[in-house]
Amino acid sequence: GRMTRHFTVIGIESFEDSTMTRIFTSIADWHFGKGFEPVFNRLGKLMVAATMEVYKWAMEHFLPTPTKSHYVFNLRDFSRVINGILLVPNTHMTESDKLIRLW
Repeated sequence: GRMTRHFTVIGIESFEDSTMTRIFTSIADWHFGKGFEPVFNRLGKLMVAATMEVYKWAMEHFLPTPTKSHYVFNLRDFSRVINGILLVPNTHMTESDKLIRLW
């Protein structure tokens, strides 16, 4: 009644894979364009594609159940992986193998 009029429910459809890839690839390209070796631009695209595969696999196979209700994956989890990798400055990331291991 009286209290519910103060709240609004907003629903957003899930993004398509191409949209998520475009968003996070643009962010990775921007980051790896700031003083990194050129090989990191290619690895950034591969990192986003690999993260997308793991994300989709986890969404399909780790379904929430009453005993495992914490198995809920969303865009926040995907972005945390990408943002965590982007925290490394170019002075500490000189070898491409380090990026792969960090991922």
